[in-house]
Amino acid sequence: MDLNEIIRWVVTHGLALLVGGVVVLFAYRLAVSAVHRIVPSVLQAQAAHLPAESTSSGEVDKRVATIEDLSIRLIRLVTLAVLGALVLGVFELWTVLAGIAVIVVALLFATQDVVLDYVMGFLILVEGPFFKGDWVRVGGAGGVEGIVEEIGLRRTVLRDGTGSVHAVSNGMIRQSSNVTRVFSVATVDMQVPNVRDLDRAIDIATRLSQQLREDEAWAGHFPPDGPTDIWVTGLGIEGASLRIQLRVLTGMHGPVASELRRRLAAALVSASIGTGRFDTPQPITNEPVA
Repeated sequence: MDLNEIIRWVVTHGLALLVGGVVVLFAYRLAVSAVHRIVPSVLQAQAAHLPAESTSSGEVDKRVATIEDLSIRLIRLVTLAVLGALVLGVFELWTVLAGIAVIVVALLFATQDVVLDYVMGFLILVEGPFFKGDWVRVGGAGGVEGIVEEIGLRRTVLRDGTGSVHAVSNGMIRQSSNVTRVFSVATVDMQVPNVRDLDRAIDIATRLSQQLREDEAWAGHFPPDGPTDIWVTGLGIEGASLRIQLRVLTGMHGPVASELRRRLAAALVSASIGTGRFDTPQPITNEPVA
């Protein structure tokens, strides 16, 4: 093969590779743009026909973010595969592609857990038990909980309250608990050692819950008609136990519960109501200590 033949071969195949690459990349840009336009409109139209209590604007936004994120990653993967096939086709290396396909099929049959991961990932996306941005617990007792940062076909990525990132194989997610679907519930548990103080403690909890809802700094954390439930959850040698539950907007359960605990602590001390076995509360005064 002389120099002219080499130049002719490089120009011919290089031109085919360049044109094919430009077409594939242009198709990639069109597909990404279509995902950003079609996915929100389809999901918003679907949500418009659902009962108001089964969805919310925040829920739709999380679904959109999840589907868009996965769709773009799949489009990127397909684009890379097409570019690889284009290179193999231009340089007539189809035997290499056939060998790669055989190896991939063999690996899939040898690693059934990976196949299960992809099947479960597909079911998670179809059934939608949680979406990107939800706070979930997966794996039952002793499992992992945190904010969903990524949902893929093979794994789900969670970031817990300490900032640690957990990658959970989808095949292991047989049970999941979503605490931020449509709304959240701020839960505060407290103990009243002296049952004679039970009614006063309930009155204080009811009053503080209402004040928290009416506080301008916190009113935006609550839905307009969210209920407040106060339950006596136990009686025993340790006294009575109470549980206060306030319906809040999605993801606001942590801050609201923390603020309510803070206010309860001050109010119970002021009312001389103990919350522990060795608690000896004294009324709060502004008088200096002698």
